[in-house]
Amino acid sequence: MKVAERMVRDVVTLDEGATLRDAFLLFQKNHLRHAPVVKGGRLVGMVTDRDMRRAMPSPFAVGDVETFDRVVDTTRVSQVMTRNPFAVTPSTPLKDAVRVLYTRKFGALPVVEGDRLVGILTVTDLLQDLHDLLPD
Repeated sequence: MKVAERMVRDVVTLDEGATLRDAFLLFQKNHLRHAPVVKGGRLVGMVTDRDMRRAMPSPFAVGDVETFDRVVDTTRVSQVMTRNPFAVTPSTPLKDAVRVLYTRKFGALPVVEGDRLVGILTVTDLLQDLHDLLPD
């Protein structure tokens, strides 16, 4: 079995110029935990909810709403993303991709052809597949 058989092709992505606020709203709207970051369709990074939580200032620490808003509206995803993330291809054996997910403790793997993003393989989707295979 190949990654192409299990990957999600309709990937929700972020542009590298998106702000933390843009990313946070996109993650909330689409119930995401990670998203590929693209520039002209080319994969340039991955950002996770953990990356954003680390980069978000505490409203209590900054002291006022204006400072908080300024930080989340001026910090770019490109500043907090993982650059050149580990990726697989559609022809990668699924077993190899799963091994990467669990040994490296990744929640998702972008799927590329060359440097073009064509899909994503997530632990959540794989768990759904496993659930569907298990008897009631």
